[in-house]
Amino acid sequence: MKKILGILLCLLSWSAVAERQFDVEVIVFKRNQNPDMVKESWPEQTPAINFSGSVPASNSASMLIHDLQVLPKNKWRLNGVYKKLANHAGFQPLIHVAWRQGDAGRAKMPPIRLTAGRNYDSEYYADGTPIAAGGAFTQVSDGTDSEPSRGPLFTLDGTIRVYVQHYLFIETDLRLREPGERKQLSAVNEILQSEAPEGTTVITGVEDESTQGLTQLEKTYSVDKFLRSFSFIQKRRMRSGEIHYLDHPLMGLIIQVRRV
Repeated sequence: MKKILGILLCLLSWSAVAERQFDVEVIVFKRNQNPDMVKESWPEQTPAINFSGSVPASNSASMLIHDLQVLPKNKWRLNGVYKKLANHAGFQPLIHVAWRQGDAGRAKMPPIRLTAGRNYDSEYYADGTPIAAGGAFTQVSDGTDSEPSRGPLFTLDGTIRVYVQHYLFIETDLRLREPGERKQLSAVNEILQSEAPEGTTVITGVEDESTQGLTQLEKTYSVDKFLRSFSFIQKRRMRSGEIHYLDHPLMGLIIQVRRV
């Protein structure tokens, strides 16, 4: 009899573990600073976000289909944190969301898509070039020009995934987009050293066959409008109930996962 009771207790405990529920609350904000003033090397193009299987946090019906429940604002607990960020001159909150989910592993827990801010799709192509400038058209096999791809270009776009794999984990794949400029090399002309204007780059040790002397390269640059994109890709182990902060030179993410 004791053996049977022990087995039943084990089964009940495993059932309780499998049915754990968590409330996830997330705030994403940007820092009010010029990216050029940050000592970072920003790539011109960022990797594409994998939206496969993602569920929009703004679509409560889609969330429910995946056993995810959008929480009403009276269930939020980070309102004070959001208010402090909004009142600080150095930060700008972009999104504040919360939902309830189970304790599935990474393979079964879908990524949640977050979008916020302005949509620049009417002004820029997906590669960041302005539509007014025509973009970087490419030639296809039939000889015609193909227009660059277009799509949603929100200030904040990307996914986060919270899952249980013995511990709680969060993965982020977010992009912050801001209009800016880029400097492009438009022409390079080789000239004699004696004719070179100030500011040109000397190529030492290179002899021109006709002059047998040093030559210089005169480089011409153009500055164009460009939609800059900054990646925020991180993975972090968490503890339930604690407030965690994921840092980035231009933005930040605050998250709390509470066991229900």
